[in-house]
Amino acid sequence: MEELDIEQRFHLMQKEIEATVSLLNEAKLDLTASVDSLKIEIEALKTFLERKHPGFSAEYNKLKDEAIQAIDPEWPASSGEQKQ
Repeated sequence: MEELDIEQRFHLMQKEIEATVSLLNEAKLDLTASVDSLKIEIEALKTFLERKHPGFSAEYNKLKDEAIQAIDPEWPASSGEQKQ
């Protein structure tokens, strides 16, 4: 009797894990699609700005380098705060 109960619990845990994996895979796909969409939007904005302001590309690279030095994107608590 106890063995049957353990098997049932194990089976339920397996089902829960499978459901969780399915949800995580779906969330990953949604996030990947969102990131891809943002990449397209950024490229469109960069193209527009380059057409309206011919020197934009050179200036953008300079500003990007400055931002990389000033902001730590890997620090979750920073929310884009300046490095100290």
